[in-house]
Amino acid sequence: MRATIPMRDTITKPAAAFLLGLVASACLLPAQASGDPWGLLAAVEVEEVIEGESYAALKTYPPALIAAQDSFEITGYVVPITAEPFISTFMLVEDPANCPFCGGSGYGPVLEVQLKRPIGTLREFTEITVEGRIELIEDPETFQSYRLVDAIPRD
Repeated sequence: MRATIPMRDTITKPAAAFLLGLVASACLLPAQASGDPWGLLAAVEVEEVIEGESYAALKTYPPALIAAQDSFEITGYVVPITAEPFISTFMLVEDPANCPFCGGSGYGPVLEVQLKRPIGTLREFTEITVEGRIELIEDPETFQSYRLVDAIPRD
């Protein structure tokens, strides 16, 4: 025979509040909980709306990305756009294996980076950390949702 003990007799209010807090934090987006910048970028939702001849890409940005707009630091791999002795704009990917421009089968977030000052040429897939301001692109005619502007490389 099994005895049941009423819940009110086994868990105190402070313990219940603590457990509720643990459950609530576990339900946060992993990017918000861990501060993962790639996770924040991946959490942007784009909905395609096609009505007759009209097309729109409607974007929804996670609150944590909006809050991080003014100071956003991210590490990734460089995908050059053009071959130049000094570059000021390039694409950044989280993982070279998921680069949509490189013939791989994967697809992950891609971040356009516009540097504050040009730097010497970076080889393809050079790992780099950059910090700048995330510019949200709400243009309904493109899937591009964001870019990093006024970026500076970090050591």
